[in-house]
Amino acid sequence: MKRSLLALSAFSAVLLLAVSCKEDNPTTVDAVPVYTVPTTYNFTNVDYSESTTRLGMVTEMSNLMKNALTGTLDGDKLKNMFTNTSSPFSTSLTYNASGLQLKDQCYSLLQTDVNRFIDSLVAVSKTGKPASRGVAGVGVSSANAASKYALTATGVNYAQVFNKTMMGGLICYQIANNYMPAAINNSLDNATVTTGKGTALEHAWDLAFGYWGVPIDFPTNKTGAKLWGSYTTQVDSGYHANKLFMDAFLKGRAAISNKDTKTYQAQATIILEAFERVVGAAALQEVKEVKESISDNIVRNSRLSECYGFVYSLKYNPKRKITDAQIDAILALFPKNFYDLTLTDVNNIRDAIAKQYDFDSVKDVL
Repeated sequence: MKRSLLALSAFSAVLLLAVSCKEDNPTTVDAVPVYTVPTTYNFTNVDYSESTTRLGMVTEMSNLMKNALTGTLDGDKLKNMFTNTSSPFSTSLTYNASGLQLKDQCYSLLQTDVNRFIDSLVAVSKTGKPASRGVAGVGVSSANAASKYALTATGVNYAQVFNKTMMGGLICYQIANNYMPAAINNSLDNATVTTGKGTALEHAWDLAFGYWGVPIDFPTNKTGAKLWGSYTTQVDSGYHANKLFMDAFLKGRAAISNKDTKTYQAQATIILEAFERVVGAAALQEVKEVKESISDNIVRNSRLSECYGFVYSLKYNPKRKITDAQIDAILALFPKNFYDLTLTDVNNIRDAIAKQYDFDSVKDVL
């Protein structure tokens, strides 16, 4: 009996010690879901038609702006396209009845800026004059008579400024301010499935992918890539954005569907930060094109307008790391009159952007 009591006492001591150790030094690890990440954006219940519709609306607005090259531009129609009122779309009549618009998806400052850009472009279209220093009108490239651009008296192409700021104030804004934070903060339902759209979190992620503007098998297939889908390819030699974005979108979507929280939060952070950095890369890509056309005032000014638009668009990203003061400092490097641009100005703009986004080693490659 005594031996049994001793054995029981010893067992109890070991048990207590084990429990105590477990409480003091927990070793329980959450199980990591096992799943496969596909090589294409081919998931169940994917619908990003809202994003592609809005990209189509931006494209139709950009196409209409080309009318500034041949006569007076219809500014009222452009503004109606921005708000989707009075059935303004003709490329795809389904846009008119979609219930979607661009304005309410844009950063608040851009909502005001767009009307200003349109008014400036309309004013240029009304002059009927050749563009030159101090004269607003349509300018012709000195190297190619088929290349024409509507420029203000100071050389700004507001059609290009519009295009680039929409990429920042609509696409980057929605992805960086709404969709990626929803994943990082787990602020959307990821349990209730709606047929055709998945959970609320899956749908938000899909809308973000749709805004990127690439096919589901990108970058193997680049057919139809538009806006950021085009620019991630243009900068890919210096900033390998195609693989970075595609890998993150694929891993993140697979993780959301398999309730792998840590993984989709990590991928959302990658995408959020990369969408600011890719704006810097795109601006540097335009700097490169400006330098290539430095002696052709008309083409150079249009390309400088693209660069300016990208830098300015950083103002529309509430999640950016660059400060207002830093953005304004870069913008101040652009001459007030684009016709006054010098090679020194171009290099100063290039160096400031490259330093801000750690692209010094590839600033002449992008």
